[in-house]
Amino acid sequence: MPTFVYKGKTILGKVKKGKVTADNIDVAKNLIRAKGVVVIESIKEESSSGLNMEINLSFLDKVKLKDIVIFTRQLYSMINAGIPLVSALRALEQQVSNRKLKEVIKDIAKQVEEGGRFSAALAKHKDVFSDLYVSMIKAAEEAGTLDSTLKRLAEYLEKIEHLRAKVKSAMFYPTFVLIIAGIIVSGILIFVIPTFQNIYADLGGQLPALTQMVIKLSDFLRDYIGWMIGGIVVFIFVFKRLLKIPKFKYYFDMVMLKVPVFGELILKSSIANFARTLSSMISSGINILKALEIAAETSNNKIIQEEILKVKNQVERGISLAVALSRSKIFPPMLINMVAIGEDAGNLDEMLAKVAEFYEEEVDTMVDGLTSLIEPMMMVLIGGVIGFIIIAMYLPIFKMGDLVK
Repeated sequence: MPTFVYKGKTILGKVKKGKVTADNIDVAKNLIRAKGVVVIESIKEESSSGLNMEINLSFLDKVKLKDIVIFTRQLYSMINAGIPLVSALRALEQQVSNRKLKEVIKDIAKQVEEGGRFSAALAKHKDVFSDLYVSMIKAAEEAGTLDSTLKRLAEYLEKIEHLRAKVKSAMFYPTFVLIIAGIIVSGILIFVIPTFQNIYADLGGQLPALTQMVIKLSDFLRDYIGWMIGGIVVFIFVFKRLLKIPKFKYYFDMVMLKVPVFGELILKSSIANFARTLSSMISSGINILKALEIAAETSNNKIIQEEILKVKNQVERGISLAVALSRSKIFPPMLINMVAIGEDAGNLDEMLAKVAEFYEEEVDTMVDGLTSLIEPMMMVLIGGVIGFIIIAMYLPIFKMGDLVK
């Protein structure tokens, strides 16, 4: 894509120079005007040397939910300010740092520029933009409410990102601490214990049973540490593969929901996600059946996903959403009652939004409580293990007279 060098003046008469990258000079002019330049005094394509080569490494970049949130928020601001969609997309293409997202925006802008619909262009990149995103944009195009829908989408994605981050932190923190503790303990057993072992071997005599147990554990780790690390790597690889098998994922999610404390956390976050997703789509004018279908797809838990699809099938047969939800053992009474009130009052999206807010606060409270509880427990556990090793290795010192021959 060529780069154009320009010189112009802003509305205040200030001289402004710069560069823009565009498919052609007309697109470049639109981008320059989007930057606030009202009079373009000169514009020309920048000459490029044959030695300058751009290496495309976009495949290394993964588009995260945070990148989509920023893109949506910025696109809303530009559209709301009256900037044409193509110009806004071209401007965002220059600002985005993620290489894969930059290529995606470039392709979307090209399709829209050629007369294609924005939603259709988004749908061609389902690995980046979800069905929910595409459906809401499609509904907005039909209703002529693109700016307000983009704002609603940005707010929705921000809340979902916050919720996921909270749940991940609750899951990741104890795992991370246990891994660090395991590395420290393994280091002591592999590098420190052998020193004590050599000292006690020179002394001779019978070592206490506790000391012998720690020494044997040290010998085992030194002999098999390579195999253990290899086994862990293979296990992680195989486990990730198994999670892609629907039946295995179903039973794994079932087990996770039954894990004390963490199961309740997963369920509450899933209910919050379901209510938030359904609320956003209904308020955008999406059909309730389509909304339920997409809500099921966005659920990370197979058990909850299947329950939502069962609800969808019942609603399709003419049963009210509240009654369909009540027939499931997954959905809590509060959600069912609020949905019933929303259906009667005709403000289902508002009721679902309130349910989402309630469960998001519940998740926040649970995560904060877990963090404050796990910290001292981990300290006690790590201290206890290291203390046990120290006692085991210093125990022979108290019986030095019996050891020395």
